[in-house]
Amino acid sequence: MAAIIFWSLNLIIANYFATELMPFEFAFGRWLTASIIMLPFAIKTFKRQGDILRQHWKLVAAMAFVGVVLDNTLVYYAGHTATAADMGLLAICGPIFLILLSHFFLKTHIAFGQIVGLIIAVFGVITILIKGDFSQLSHFRPVRGDFIMLLNTFGFSVYSLMQSKRPKEISQISMLAVTALVGVVMIAPFMLLTVPATRLENINSEDIGVMIYLGIFNSTFAYLCWNSALARLGNIKTAIIYYLLPIISGLEAYLFLGQKLFAAEIIGGLLIIVGITLVNLNKKAQS
Repeated sequence: MAAIIFWSLNLIIANYFATELMPFEFAFGRWLTASIIMLPFAIKTFKRQGDILRQHWKLVAAMAFVGVVLDNTLVYYAGHTATAADMGLLAICGPIFLILLSHFFLKTHIAFGQIVGLIIAVFGVITILIKGDFSQLSHFRPVRGDFIMLLNTFGFSVYSLMQSKRPKEISQISMLAVTALVGVVMIAPFMLLTVPATRLENINSEDIGVMIYLGIFNSTFAYLCWNSALARLGNIKTAIIYYLLPIISGLEAYLFLGQKLFAAEIIGGLLIIVGITLVNLNKKAQS
């Protein structure tokens, strides 16, 4: 839940701060901040468990590339051609991808009630995103940005799936710290190739503030909470919680930005809660 709250606050921040930061500037700045925060844990891990990390260097590199370099960065590129509504609808696929990947690669059992709950929750999210006007779905025409957004959601699902391969000797925060450091090194050349030198020289305090905020809450705290939930609750129950994002975002917009709540948002929210409840009612233990 905490991870969803942190991620939902990005919508509020976006309404207050308008920056001209380019995608890899955002990615580099937020993850550099996260790396600095978690640096003591990374140093400690390198000293005590360096051999284990070297044995799993492919896993660390893959998690850094998918979870740090690509995740969210692709969203900015998708937004060049895809509409916000379409991107929101495609983001629904993320938990579905994670559940399917867990079933096929980790042999995770999916109960019938959980499938029903997932369908109800997805229907609830769609209801909120299109404000109850289902005729909008007939106007969907795929563009390049839609496929980029779909790739982003699939990538984060793969990152979440790889959490199950984390060596037990390495803690969640230590693994995230090492992943963040490796990710920053990977992002640096992309940033230097895509961002003009004059742009880097003219970063203002507002831009830096946004990157620090994202680094602390969006990257460090949110990822730690999400990864810990995956380890404790399992992929299915954690994935379905992601659908609380539009509910929390809507409530925050109502409380902090004065935006109205529509009947479709209330109905969709209730459907999401029912769906999540059905998924979590399953008592069969998940491996």
